Amino acid sequence: MDKLTAAKYFIKVADSGSFSKAAKLLDLPVSTLSRRIKDLEQHLGVELLKRSTRYLSLTDLGRSYYDHIEQAVRDFERADEILNETSSSLSGKLRISALPSYANRHLYPILEKFRLVYPEITIELICTDTVQDLLKDDMDFIIRPTSAPPENLVAKVIDHHKMAIIASPEYLENSPILTHWEDVKNHKAICYRGGNGVMTWHAFQNKKSFEILKNPYVIYNDTCRILDTVINGEGIALLPEWTYLESLKQGLVRKINQDWDASFRSNMNQKLYLIYDKKTSLLKRNKTFLKFFLEQLK
Repeated sequence: MDKLTAAKYFIKVADSGSFSKAAKLLDLPVSTLSRRIKDLEQHLGVELLKRSTRYLSLTDLGRSYYDHIEQAVRDFERADEILNETSSSLSGKLRISALPSYANRHLYPILEKFRLVYPEITIELICTDTVQDLLKDDMDFIIRPTSAPPENLVAKVIDHHKMAIIASPEYLENSPILTHWEDVKNHKAICYRGGNGVMTWHAFQNKKSFEILKNPYVIYNDTCRILDTVINGEGIALLPEWTYLESLKQGLVRKINQDWDASFRSNMNQKLYLIYDKKTSLLKRNKTFLKFFLEQLK
C-alpha cells in the first residue's frame, strides 16, 4: 500500500466531508477512494471515519491522525510540485476565491491581462461571499475583507475597505433630509445579504456604535446590483469605497455620512486582504501571479 497516497486521500475526504466530493476533486471512482481509505484503516488498525448513508465524520482517532499528518502531507505535495516545475515552463492551475463584487469591478480586468501574457496557466476563479478555507478548499489565493486575518498565512492589504452610505443626487433632491445617522430610518435602504444573512448597518460617532437600520427596503446579494439601484435613484446603500469610487468621481452618487462613519459590523477595523500560503507562493505560477496582481493594483 502507498501510505502517502492513502493519507492524501484521507485528508481530502476529511476536508470535503464526503467520499463523492473528494472523489470528484481527485478524479477517482468513489469505490476506489473508499477502498484506499479502508486499506489505510486496516494498516493502522483503527477506524478513522464514521460512515452512514447521510453522514460522514472523523472518529476521535481519525481527528488525531488528521491533525498529525495534514501539514506534512500538504508540504510534501507542495515540495513535489515545486521541484517538478521546469525553469522555462509556466503552466498549471491557479485557484482563486474572491468576492463577486470585487471580481466584477477589479479582478476580471486583471485576469484578462494575465491570461494574455501567460496563456498556459489555467485560472479557476470561485466568486463567493462564503468565507473559504485556503487549505481545506484547496485555494491558492483568497480575496476577502476581515478584521482578523489568519496568523498562519500571508495577508496583504489590498484596500482599506472603508464604507459609506451613498445615494444619487436625484434621490436626495426628492427625499427627506439625510445628514445624521438617525435620519437613515426615514429612507429606502438597499441592503446586502452576505453568506451569514442580511448585513446590519452601524454608525460610529464619538467612539460609540449605533445600529441604524431595522427594516430594509430591498435586499440583494450582489453589490453591483445594489450600486446600480442606487444610481437609478431607488434608495440609499452602505457599500465599500472600492465599489462606488468611480461612480462618485462621475457624480452619479454622493457620500452621505460626512461627519460620522458607517460600517456593516460593530467594529470598523476591516480591510480587504489577499491571503495566501507562503509555501504555496514558491510555486512559479503562484509567484508570477502574485507579482503581476500587485503591480496591476498600483
